[in-house]
Amino acid sequence: MSDSTPEKGPVADALREWGFDVKTFEARAKRSLDSARGDLTEVSGALRQTLTTTKQVLLNLQKQRAPVAAELKKGFEDAWEAIEKAFTRAREKVREKERPESRQ
Repeated sequence: MSDSTPEKGPVADALREWGFDVKTFEARAKRSLDSARGDLTEVSGALRQTLTTTKQVLLNLQKQRAPVAAELKKGFEDAWEAIEKAFTRAREKVREKERPESRQ
């Protein structure tokens, strides 16, 4: 974080003039961010567990019926790649929103 905190600067001054409690607002924002991070951690953990389980099922299918297993494996890998890309885009959007705030 830079030396300029949300409690200092022209934006914080303007918010205070309007009656905002900047410290309380910042604390609420931090709790929301922490909650969102926790939710993402929980979701990604569940996805990883599902991935592990599904890979094992696919390996078992592959041993029994190679053509079916290969098709399922390809579909699953494509879906997993799409999920990872979505998470990457979401993280980038969060970072983009944080950048202008840190410059103030």
